[in-house]
Amino acid sequence: MRRLMFGSLAVALVLACVPRAFAQGEVKAIIEKAVKAHGGAEKIDKLKCVQSKSKGKLELFGSSIDMTQEVSIKYPGKFKEVAEIDINGQKVKVISTFDGSKASITANGQAVDVTDKIMEEFKEGSHAMKVGRLTNLLADKSLQLSLLGESKVEDRPAMGVKIASKDHRDINLYFDKESGVLLKVQTRKNDLQAMQEVDEERIIKEYQDIEGQKVPKKVLVNHDGKKYLEVEVIEVKFLDNIDDSEFQKP
Repeated sequence: MRRLMFGSLAVALVLACVPRAFAQGEVKAIIEKAVKAHGGAEKIDKLKCVQSKSKGKLELFGSSIDMTQEVSIKYPGKFKEVAEIDINGQKVKVISTFDGSKASITANGQAVDVTDKIMEEFKEGSHAMKVGRLTNLLADKSLQLSLLGESKVEDRPAMGVKIASKDHRDINLYFDKESGVLLKVQTRKNDLQAMQEVDEERIIKEYQDIEGQKVPKKVLVNHDGKKYLEVEVIEVKFLDNIDDSEFQKP
């Protein structure tokens, strides 16, 4: 009887693990398909630096404001953003930098205090860059991947994968069920304008091909379901290197 009980317990444990193993197999297949859809691991991993220019509309203080944006990225986690907005004819230029550990912000040449909340956003942004690269998701043991199942992103069937990390917020990635490309990135974020935490969705509405890789062309950002930012990427350059001084305080 004891042997029978232990045997039944072993069978029960194996059966309990089957759904989890199946889900992990699905997650692996989704990520591998996404990497291939975005150009393949070899091309993605070879990419060291990116510069882009965008234009769009920012929802600020209850109004839609014209904005231009230039972004420089050096993998794995350095970035610089130069944003220019026009508020009732007054132009404001904001430069933000993060070198992997230190951050800075200036507005029309004047330094802005980098609070703990702002620094948290810089670190989370750097982490999101690494996650968005896709190729390291299956190999990085600090990340826990789980299946979110089927859903829709603007009427397009999608498969969701949750990315959890001990030191960062959860990030949900939604991939086009047919093509495999990334359709949406969802996470929690400190909205520094509203001074509260919000649910952020970054929806890639359209892609463009750059040197054999899929790169976002049109992106919509929602905060708590309401439009916060909509941009069109008008120029993308892949570079071998960007000097580290570019990511330090101007």
